[in-house]
Amino acid sequence: MKFYRIHSLKSVYISVISIIIIYQICFQFWYSNHASISRQKEDLFSSKDSKFKQISSTLEPFTIGLPNFFDNETRNWFLNTTHYRQYSQQCLHGNCETNGFFYNDSKGHLNIHLALVENGVYDDDDCGYNYNETALRRMFTSENQVSVVYDQAIIYTVPDGWSFQHFLDGIGPKLTHSRHYLDQYPNAKVLLLKGIRFDRSVKEIWNLLGANESHRIIHYSRPMKVGAHLLINPCRTPGIHPRLWQNARAMYWSLVNLPKSKPNLLIYVQRTVNNAKNHGRLILNDNSVIELLRRYAIKHSLTYVQYDHSKQDDHIGKQIELFSNARLIFGIHGGALSNINFAPSGTTIIEIMPYKSNKSSLPIVCSMFDPNQFRPCVGYSYYIQSQLLNQSYWILPNTVDEQDNVNVDMNRLEQLFNSVFKSYYTKTSK
Repeated sequence: MKFYRIHSLKSVYISVISIIIIYQICFQFWYSNHASISRQKEDLFSSKDSKFKQISSTLEPFTIGLPNFFDNETRNWFLNTTHYRQYSQQCLHGNCETNGFFYNDSKGHLNIHLALVENGVYDDDDCGYNYNETALRRMFTSENQVSVVYDQAIIYTVPDGWSFQHFLDGIGPKLTHSRHYLDQYPNAKVLLLKGIRFDRSVKEIWNLLGANESHRIIHYSRPMKVGAHLLINPCRTPGIHPRLWQNARAMYWSLVNLPKSKPNLLIYVQRTVNNAKNHGRLILNDNSVIELLRRYAIKHSLTYVQYDHSKQDDHIGKQIELFSNARLIFGIHGGALSNINFAPSGTTIIEIMPYKSNKSSLPIVCSMFDPNQFRPCVGYSYYIQSQLLNQSYWILPNTVDEQDNVNVDMNRLEQLFNSVFKSYYTKTSK
């Protein structure tokens, strides 16, 4: 009886030990497989220095001057804007009107980086100067880890880069230091974010750059994971710097055979109910404005041009040529003013800046913001662009009605034009 109990206890003991041993073996087997899978995932996102090359350069600090003011009302309006209050701390010696806003942030303004990655991966990353360092070095080890693999690809996936306006302000500066890769690798795919349309003018610029839509353009859509045996990444480029913007302008000029001529055009960039893609910002007394513009054009021996982009069927080359001959460009805030990117240094830019009377510190395009919070506002985009392009920028703030449209104050507009031409002749006589 005792022997039976001892034998039974031994059997139970051996069974328990066996179960524990089997469990340990199974656990080790599972852990090793799991660790292997984890290592595989890490391999996808790890980089080897021999397969990653970065070309970097540093630009010089720069300043952006304040707009030209033709009266104290305009000056006071600008000095009370959220833009001025946000950036006035950047003025050297605290004197903004003399020294302008000073820009010297390494990442945001000065440092340019272009990465060349073997077996690189693009996975819906933000294409800007804050491009994630880990994402920049991402690589695939097997083609089944990505959605598609190209031999070479160049990333230009800036937001709304398919539109004329945002091609110029988002992709243009990146092209200044990466365009030669388009030529060096004539079969490299060009990655653009897929949009609601692909503006004809943008398509034509890409064609001039040798990137035909049917052969090279890839309209990227989420959640594609794109691999390339050579991935060229120019995303980490400052959004604003005079050298980048002026080099981009020179690049656009080089794409067309510009005849040598002295700029002599006064161009009215007209916004109408038929060509505006967004609500409001129409000039209600347009006929009076046109009459004044024609009068000043005749008085100062300029050729008056009324530009409505919706009526232009010419190739982008003609558009570049037109604005390259501008001596003065006038218009209310809107996307068509992006054509100042084709105009020479020294061109006078006059922008009607619409705002709501109850939110006078903000342009109307940013009127949804809290005036007490400092946020970037696209309302100042053409002011900044004109300064980067070394142009002469003048501003006329004007209140809007309940439909967000404008009746331009003709007396103030005439004062502005008198100040513009007085300033011009003073400079040219020196």
